Amino acid sequence: MFRRSLLALVAAASLVTASPLEARQQATSTSSATPTSTLASTSTSASSNGSFPTDIGYPGKVKQGLQSPFLVQADKINSTAPNLPQAPAPYESRWSAVDDKNGSFHIFKNLGNTSPYFSSPLFPETQANRILADTCNISQVHILHRHGARFPTSSTTEGAPFFGAYIANVTANGTAINGTGPLTFLNDWQYELGAEILTRIGTQQLFDSGVQHNLLYGKLYNASTQAHKPVVRTTSQSRMLDSARYFTLGFFGWNASEAINLEVILEGDGFNNTLASYDTCNNSNIATVGDTLLRPVWDPIYLKDAIQRLQQYTSLNLTTELVYGMQSLCAYETMAFGYSNFCGLFTKEEWLGFEYDLDLQFQGDYGFMNPTGKAQGIGWAQELLGRLTNNTQISPITTQNSSLLVDPYFPIDQPLYMDFTHDDIIVSVLTALNFTQFADFLDPNNRTEPRNFILSQITPFAARLVFEVIECSNGTANANATQYIRAKIGEAVIPWSADQGCGGQGVVNSTLCPLPDFIRYQQETAVKAASFDQACFGPTPNVTLDTIPRNGTI
Repeated sequence: MFRRSLLALVAAASLVTASPLEARQQATSTSSATPTSTLASTSTSASSNGSFPTDIGYPGKVKQGLQSPFLVQADKINSTAPNLPQAPAPYESRWSAVDDKNGSFHIFKNLGNTSPYFSSPLFPETQANRILADTCNISQVHILHRHGARFPTSSTTEGAPFFGAYIANVTANGTAINGTGPLTFLNDWQYELGAEILTRIGTQQLFDSGVQHNLLYGKLYNASTQAHKPVVRTTSQSRMLDSARYFTLGFFGWNASEAINLEVILEGDGFNNTLASYDTCNNSNIATVGDTLLRPVWDPIYLKDAIQRLQQYTSLNLTTELVYGMQSLCAYETMAFGYSNFCGLFTKEEWLGFEYDLDLQFQGDYGFMNPTGKAQGIGWAQELLGRLTNNTQISPITTQNSSLLVDPYFPIDQPLYMDFTHDDIIVSVLTALNFTQFADFLDPNNRTEPRNFILSQITPFAARLVFEVIECSNGTANANATQYIRAKIGEAVIPWSADQGCGGQGVVNSTLCPLPDFIRYQQETAVKAASFDQACFGPTPNVTLDTIPRNGTI
């Protein structure tokens, strides 16, 4: 009670110090589920051991699943396809596309942002330069990490829950499903997924990632020499908070909660939070190019054959939305229960079409094909620049909570920074920093090939975008080191270009950009290009199929 009351007092005080934009957004918030606190932590509300409080309010619309996994009995696959991972995975990953005769097509690497994590194969041309020269040392790392595998959202208009709600309604009305052949399982099937919380596979993904990043960067952390505990940031939604906890458990060990300050920033409508920036960019929820313009064109095209093929096995009237929901259930049921009969229903082209649907959605809603794409990612981009330049005076305020841009909530002296966020934020940050390497313009009528914007290779579950600050000398004693920055997405090194300020002669092997060049270019162009106030709060952009943006802004 005492801690919560102090948080309420601090929250009230924060409204006085918030920027005008924040105050306007907080005052107009209509989310009944959002608590009063805008701060994750204060020195007065810290617990007796000095840790930041983590129970600050809104965890999201969470719901537990209706069944526990029973893979030992549920898994009916008895194949050993030579080119697919073998069970146990820990999930059943041996499903083949129905027309894949030699088992060479991996469904679970083509499920867009619902794919389980795997190292990204993007930019193979840079992989020869992954190994740093002996005269180079990594001095600082910035990790922007997606949460692990989760249950789907609670919205019955979306994919898996839409199909579940439809079947529940059919069953309640006494209508027969009459499933035969590959759809026989539908006669007894029920929707038993939870909503918006991590699954067991999701917790494992984040723990494993924490262990991996400790092996990669553990030497940068030294509790005996650091001035304060590392501040690790996350949002208040359950899957983000738990992702941060499992990651830090893997990285720091059992005493993670004592070794770090876990800063939980409230995620809710009207509260500035760079890790959930769409909550304070009004037009981002209106100008949904991917959902409203692109997917309605593509989905009937790629699912036409699937509807005709599956219709013969049920008396249900299959539609594009229902069959899309069946594909979505393959991913979500597998990540929740380890097995899903929906995975064996579709061809290779239909799985590639499903992935492309998700690419269209994210490029159109959060990336270069959305007029608010850069605006949604600019807040975290500004924070990255602030950390790189040891500056907390970030201006202008876009989606940052200005009350938290002070010590100890926004330290600028850490060798390791770890932030936990959503997949769409990673896409928007890449857009805000003008990584045109991912700026493919996606045609809703035909699958664009080749392309770099492949969501399963950018933001699968447990995705990570990493920036490394690297110091290199010429090998001469007492020589001044040159500072560089390197960017990785899912462990793939992103080649730099002039669009990020890295086109000069100082770039090394296209993978090391002189840090001053990157900082100078981004400071001069990123905020201006994002046009935050206009993009988020100006007149709603009137985007049509003929006027879709190509550069992430209006």
